[in-house]
Formats: sequence, structure tokens, C-alpha cells
Amino acid sequence: VMVPGEMLVGESGDHQFDGFINFSIPDPAAWEEPIAASSLSDEQKRRMTQWLSEDPFGHMRASAIEPKPRELQLAEEHGVVSVWGTDLNHSIRDYEKVLRLGFSGIQAEVESALAALDITDPDAAVRRANLLAFKAICESATRLGPRHARMARDMAASCEDADQAEEWRRIADVCERVPAEPARTFREAVQALWLAHVITAWEDGINANGIGRIDQFLWPYLEQDLADGTITIEGAAETLAALWIKLYRPYDVQQMMIGGQHADGSDATNPLSYLVLDVTEGLGFTRCLSARLHKRTPRELISRCVDLVAAGGGIPFFFNDEALVPALVGRGIPLEEARGYAAIGCIEITIPGKACPHAVSHWINLAKVLELALNDGCDLIDGVQIGPRTGVLSDFTSMDDVMAAYTKQLEHFAQWSVYGSNAAEVAHRGQYRLPYLSLLTDDCIARGLDIIEGGARYNYHSSAAMGIPNAADSLAALQSAVFIDGIISPGEMLDALRADFSGREDMRLMLRNRLPKYGNDHPLPDGFAGELARQYCELLGRYSTPSGGSFFTHLFTFVLMLSHGKLTGASPEGRLAGEPLAYSVSPAQGRDREGITAALNSLAKIPHHLAAASSSAILEVTPSFFSGDGREAFVSLLTAAVSKGVGQLQFNVVSADTLKAAQEEPDRYSNLCVRVSGFSQRFCLLDREMQDHIIARTKHSS
Repeated sequence: VMVPGEMLVGESGDHQFDGFINFSIPDPAAWEEPIAASSLSDEQKRRMTQWLSEDPFGHMRASAIEPKPRELQLAEEHGVVSVWGTDLNHSIRDYEKVLRLGFSGIQAEVESALAALDITDPDAAVRRANLLAFKAICESATRLGPRHARMARDMAASCEDADQAEEWRRIADVCERVPAEPARTFREAVQALWLAHVITAWEDGINANGIGRIDQFLWPYLEQDLADGTITIEGAAETLAALWIKLYRPYDVQQMMIGGQHADGSDATNPLSYLVLDVTEGLGFTRCLSARLHKRTPRELISRCVDLVAAGGGIPFFFNDEALVPALVGRGIPLEEARGYAAIGCIEITIPGKACPHAVSHWINLAKVLELALNDGCDLIDGVQIGPRTGVLSDFTSMDDVMAAYTKQLEHFAQWSVYGSNAAEVAHRGQYRLPYLSLLTDDCIARGLDIIEGGARYNYHSSAAMGIPNAADSLAALQSAVFIDGIISPGEMLDALRADFSGREDMRLMLRNRLPKYGNDHPLPDGFAGELARQYCELLGRYSTPSGGSFFTHLFTFVLMLSHGKLTGASPEGRLAGEPLAYSVSPAQGRDREGITAALNSLAKIPHHLAAASSSAILEVTPSFFSGDGREAFVSLLTAAVSKGVGQLQFNVVSADTLKAAQEEPDRYSNLCVRVSGFSQRFCLLDREMQDHIIARTKHSS
């Protein structure tokens, strides 16, 4: 499909998809019209129709090794863990390589690997099959541009508008070259990038397959064109805007990132960093965009980012090199390559074109782990024995007893989560392959291995912790109200939790409102939050994967704080059974009452430098914060957060009153966009439960 007026050509075939998982194929009948309208021969059309009718992607519907162990099944059913474990989605391919070599150059690399293959190697047949698949993709990709070029020339020939006909000819000239050959100009680079991303969507869907550090790999082309006088900044902005339009989806986690550092540690900000912000602001719709900050990031760039933040929509969001680079180095990534990290979809971290991160491979609900630790491994909601027997709160005499039981429960569920992730990796090797992702990931060509088989330079799984703020507030309540002040006996607390505070509303309100909470710069709950995160990161770091990697950690819930909150019983912080958990490491809803500076100080007590797969926090700010001197104060706030080591930050700039009005009159506020859970979305498209969750978050003012 080619549309008059567009500068970039090519379609992913997933237009305006509005779902979370998109690697299954629609009804073959939906393909009849586009196949009939294609330029394929009659025989090719027949074969394509037959192939689609045979459910060709059925093997990609990931499943674990069966039967699932009862221990793991129980843990998932009761909201303690959730195992994903897949390689699908959550990647950033080496698009810079496509721009630099073209698919013809990459094909030459594949052919060299084929020629060097030792056929006496016991795995030679596997390696050769992979390399032949890589070669076939290159051959097809080199024909992609010329196919669009031919259509563009046909469009030019039949176009009565002289200016439009000339534009079609320019498109044809670009596509005759890329993505088959190396890009020479900025426009060729952007067109090559888009077509390379189209192939990604064909193989692995759009969801959480990111673009990477766009200002880094596109800047050399724009810099040269500007020096040669062949493009203006306005022309470059128009080209980027065309890409933004191509990428747009209602649910969009095709991450792109600006800023950060070069491999030598110098600041990587360049003029394209600012142009990316300008184009994003100018178009006025939400494009998944983040910025990397460090201690030497120009204040001008941070200030420009804040302009967009103040406008609402939750973009850009921020990653801290001062925390994430050391975290990656601590998990074995060389410093120079760690400085090249990028966010994948929501907040997940990878090394573009070099890693298989198995993002959010599993979640562990630490609030539920604590629940089981207080109740001898039994679920407070239904009494089912889920975890090991570690005693009951009524028999505990100190916080040491509580933490000993908690640690045993955590180790138990961590082991089963690791088992589930590793089992999924092994199972998926027999279910699908990702040859295009492999082609654009070091060192799959050199090893002759698909990324599913461990071909990437870095292989690891990412384990996500949820419920840290709730568990920290609960531990603080136990220490202060039960074991220090003795306001509540251990037995009374356990009885209240088992009864979901029925008949003890006075106790619940005291626990909820009168005791210190994480998010207010209080040493007791903040200290527990930091220790829980540290313990989690260190524990998961001990385990290994089938590909010889390890487990990195996320401090991240995605949207599971709602579903897993429903499965979590009452907790000592004063939370009722079934209420939502806190988002990632953000304070629980409405608990951060001492202002945004206090909230950031609490966040700074989390060991973000250990969370190599990234932490996540969303803070809510009222629009009035940015009036007067507030805007510059916000810039200073961000620079302070970077210095304090806060790993990742996202902001919503909207008042609770506006959100409530949007809930009641969605048509009037149809374009109101908010930060949800690692992604932005139009508020009217969220369900009522998620809307209520966002409204309940503390809205900080200056």
C-alpha cells in the first residue's frame, strides 16, 4: 500500500493494532483482499493463500514444558508468581548495521560464515540451516526496496500532479538503494530504518520491539547532509515526522531513546536529540520516547525534555546512566557496551543488537510472599497451602523471625520462578525461531545459531519484583506497632489479617494513616524497601539460565499491580484484601504525603544500581507545579534525582479533577493522554479500574 503524500513507504500489516500481544495471525479470510491486490503472480497468490490456511504461526504460540509442576501452578493461580519466559517481542535489533552495510553487506557476512563452516562439527547441520535462513532473509530484504521503487515509478507515471509525481520519483530513487545497500543520506537512512522495522513486525509483531538510540545512529547521516547543504533542519523534521506517523499505534511501546553517553563516557547529546523532541512536541500525539540522563547531560536538554513533560502525556520518560550503567557492568556487560544500553518497550533494558534479554521473564509478588510468611505458607484468602511451612505471626517474637520466614518463602518461589523461566526457554526452542532478530543480533551469524538457541552475545532472563512498597510498609508496621510499641500483639495482627480487618476498622485505619509509609523520606519503611530490593537482586543473581546467562532484575509491575492485588490478602500496612498493589517502586496510592522531594528521597534509597533490567517509578504532578519558577525547579529536581541514583522516572502532569471529569465525559477529553504503567495511553481507552487506580495516585504540587 502506497499513499499519495507520504515520504516513507512500506506497511507493517498491523495498522492501528490496539492490543497487548500481537504475534498470532488473524483469520486467513482477512488476507484475501490484500493478496488479491498484491503484485504476486497467480501461482504465488495460490501458495500464499494455502500457506496462511495452514496456520503457519501456530508454532509461535508459546507454551511451557508440560505438565507444569503443581508447586508452580499453585503459585501462579494464587498470584505469587507469573512466568512468561519467552524470547518473543522485547528486542532492539541492530538497525544501525542495516544502515551501515545494507542487507547486501549483511548477506556477504552470512555467506562468509557459510563458507567457513566446518561440516565435521557435530552441530554443523543446525548451524548451516540457520545460516541458510539468515541468507534467505537477506535475499528477500534486498528485493523489498526495488519492489516499492517499481510501484512508486508506476504511481509517478500515472500521477497528474507534477509535484506529487516528482515526489514519487524521489521515493523510487531512495528505494532502489535501501535497504539493500548502505544508506548515504538522512532520508535513505530513515527509509531503510522503517523498512527494517517493517520486517521486524512481520516476524515478531510490533509490541515492545524498539527502535533504540535514534539520535545516535541517525545523526551521522543528518550531520553530513547538513554539511553538504542537501537538507535543512526543517526538511529533516518533516522526514522524522513521517517516521513518527508510520510508527504510531494507540498502544505504543516501540521505544526510541535519546541522550546518554558514548562508549568512552562522553556526553552523547547532539542536535538530533533536540530535533526528536521538537518533532514529538510538534505532532501532538504520544510517541514512545525516553531520554537517558547522567551527571554531564546538558541542562538545556533536560529543560527541553521538561517542556514536553509539562505538556502532559507522560513523555519523555527518564533513565539514569549513573545507576543503570554500573548495574549492567555488575552483571558482566563490558563498560563500553553497557554505555550503549537502550530501553525496549516500557522500561526494560537491553544492549541493542547484542542481547537476548528475555524481558519480564517472570514476576514475583513480594507482598504475597510476606503474606505467606506471616501465615505458615497458607493463602490468607482461601487457606490453601502454597509455600513452605515457616511458622505463623502469632508465634513470632521479633522482626528477625518475620524476616527469616519471609526469606525462606522468597527463596522457595524464586527457585520455582527460575525453573519456570528456564523451562520456557527450553520449550520455546522446539516451538519457533526468530531468524531475522538473530540476523541483526551479534553473534548469531558467527555462531550459526538462532537467538532462541543462545546465539546472542549476551543471554539472560529478567526477573521482575512487584509489591516492594506494600511489603516495606507492612514490615514497618509490624516493627513499630507490633514488636516495638506493642500496640498490637502478633496474634491480634494475624487474626485481623485473616478476617480482612472485619470488625477491626479502627486498627486498619491506624495502620494505614498513622504509621510511617514509604514515599515520605522516612528511614523505617524506606530502609525496608531498600533491603527488600537488594535481597531480591542479589538472590536472583545467583541463578543461571540454559544459555549460560544469569538473571537480571526489574523492579517493575507493568499492569499486574491490579490483577495480582486482587489475589493478595490483607496486609499489615492497612491494605484490604484485593486492593491494588503499588506500581513498581512508586509509593502506594495516596501514601506519599510529604511532597515530591520526599518521594524522590525515598526512591533514592532503593539500590537501583543493582537492578540491571531497570527499575520503574511514576510520580504524579499537577500542572500548577510548572507555573512561575516551578519549571526550572523541576529541571533541578531531575538533576538531583540523577545524582542520587534514582534509576528510572516517569511523570503524569494532570490534576485529579481533570481525570475525574475525563472519566465522566470521555468524549470531551478524548485526547487526554496519561502515563499508565511503563507506557502512555489515552485515558478514555483505559478500563474503569485502571482509571480509578491512576486517579488515586498522589498528585504533587509545588
